[in-house]
Amino acid sequence: MPKTSRADSFWNTLTNSFHYKSVSSRLEPTERRKFEHEIDPSTSNLLEKAKAESQSQLLARADLGEIDTTKQQGRPWEVGIWTRFPFLSMACLLAILASMAGLTAVLEISNGKNIETWDSRTVTVANHRRQWKVGVSTWISVFNFVMGQALAAMFAEAVAISWWVDALKGQTLDHLHFRWEVGTSFIKIILRFRFWGWICIASVAFTAFSGLETLLQTASSPILDLSQFQTEVTAIMANALPAGFSAVYATVAHGFNAPDYYTSPFVEILKNYSIQSPIYLDLDGCPSIANGWCTVTLPGIGFQYTCTATRGSVMWQTTHPSPNGSTIFDVHFAQEGWQITLNAAWKDAPEASDTALAQQICTLVPALVQYPVNVTSQGIVTLEPPTAFVNWTSNSTNTGNTTFHVDEVIHTLPMPGYDIAQENMIGAALPGTHSTLGGIGIALSSLFDSSIIAGWDPTNGWAHITLQGSFCAPYAQFTYGTTNDYMMKNTIPSPIGELFKDIRDIMFRSTVAIVQNNITGYNFNGHPESQDSRPPVENVTRPAAYFVYATIYSTNHLILGLGIGLMLLAILAIMPLYWGFWDLGRKVTMSPLEVAKALHYSTKLNPETEALEVYSVLEARDRDDKPSTLGSNFSDDELVGLLGSTRVKYGEVAPNVLGIGMEVFTSAAKKGRSYH
Repeated sequence: MPKTSRADSFWNTLTNSFHYKSVSSRLEPTERRKFEHEIDPSTSNLLEKAKAESQSQLLARADLGEIDTTKQQGRPWEVGIWTRFPFLSMACLLAILASMAGLTAVLEISNGKNIETWDSRTVTVANHRRQWKVGVSTWISVFNFVMGQALAAMFAEAVAISWWVDALKGQTLDHLHFRWEVGTSFIKIILRFRFWGWICIASVAFTAFSGLETLLQTASSPILDLSQFQTEVTAIMANALPAGFSAVYATVAHGFNAPDYYTSPFVEILKNYSIQSPIYLDLDGCPSIANGWCTVTLPGIGFQYTCTATRGSVMWQTTHPSPNGSTIFDVHFAQEGWQITLNAAWKDAPEASDTALAQQICTLVPALVQYPVNVTSQGIVTLEPPTAFVNWTSNSTNTGNTTFHVDEVIHTLPMPGYDIAQENMIGAALPGTHSTLGGIGIALSSLFDSSIIAGWDPTNGWAHITLQGSFCAPYAQFTYGTTNDYMMKNTIPSPIGELFKDIRDIMFRSTVAIVQNNITGYNFNGHPESQDSRPPVENVTRPAAYFVYATIYSTNHLILGLGIGLMLLAILAIMPLYWGFWDLGRKVTMSPLEVAKALHYSTKLNPETEALEVYSVLEARDRDDKPSTLGSNFSDDELVGLLGSTRVKYGEVAPNVLGIGMEVFTSAAKKGRSYH
């Protein structure tokens, strides 16, 4: 056949590419595979010769004006690193790295910050000021969104580059299809039960990136934190007991002074003590913030304790029991002059003996002491445990109980002149006059005087137990029972700690009540009495510690480091997909139109006519009894089964035409050559 006829035949077929003519479909399968894969050099030369003749005929027709060359110039195949550099992916990578840096900065800056005040802004909306806050979790979500979207765009471009580079080198349709579907979802790896190529690693890494975003969401969490700050507080505190503070004389007695009933202010103090009502104190300098409180040491009215510790006997007579029994617990208070005496005894040894009874005699002298207290934001005061120790006298023989703590004494308080005048009166105090310490002595005696007496009962074998006073009730616990034989095995704990605690509570309440109720003292300058104009109080300023429970952000650096590190590793796993991008001569995507255009047209050499014939790699072969268009209603799995083994290549399938054709009939695209 003349050359011009072959060129015309080629061009007619080119312009009417839907009329396919396939010679290979008439070949036997084994012959076709040999035809496709084992073309000898002479056949390859015929292929290049046919392409050259077709190109010559096209140029000749262009010279005759039969073809408008302005429409056929096409675009050059431009390769190179900078020409094909994936700038979009680079921008996405920079966005991801910047988001990682921003996320890390937010987590580090917010670590330990108050959740209510961190990143708080006040804005004006409709002439009203509103507080606008962006929480750490919101920032994490924003950065995760940016990283997720950027990596998605980056991965899409990487998959497209990898797919087209693989097609440039020559690949089977099965592998190209697998590369594409794994690029859409790593689930395909599981469904296909197939792990092939770096694309699988990259797909898993891309999917894991989303999971790491969820992990980073837990890198910051709110926790309850106790913070301490130093401050200075001021309060008004009583520095002495007002004269005639606690009791009133009602009767005329001769030879001694004993008050009869409490003053009205002291009645309220005892009432509040009995129901344990909250103590309120006006403390300036302690911030009024919820969940906050101040710890400070304030001066107040208390006692100086001087104690003597000895041992006493407990007799348990079996043959001639004492008719009065044996004292195994006793508490007794007595007030005389400017002091109160405490006598306490308790059986702390497991047998009856001459030293089975612990005895403690304490002298309580009014003093100005240091009270360590907690004051809440609502002004409620609670006493902290005291830190000083009891003063033991030199004649103490049982000072093992040195764990008894009392408040530190600033100085003892002198006896008011009012009380001195009362003592110096000839005869007895006048009815209606007052006592400063007498009411406190009566209160302590009424509240705490009590005893437990155990007696041997020879009649029925059970000890006779006698309790007096309510304070001893919790101490009347007999683990070994109350039979005559086992009664003395029981021991009783010391009441001293509880007594000191209760006395301390009453005296601190008295200190606060003197200020709050403006309790003034009396003057003994005749009868009737007169009262002072001002209570014995003073302003005191003390350093304090301010504590507050606040909800703060806590950054988990392990999760942060692990999340960022694995994200960077996932990005590195995607980077190999870009390999070979410089071999591409145009921008590529996985657009269906772009891929369909490449698969739509290719050519192959007819060995009988030595001419190029239009051919599609999507034609069904090995189907002599089926049409070449078989598969138009096939699923992707069925198409892969039908066409997957075909080796194809993206390149020059005809003069100035690029497409995906059979590898043996497709030559590499030429740098700088224009293609339609």
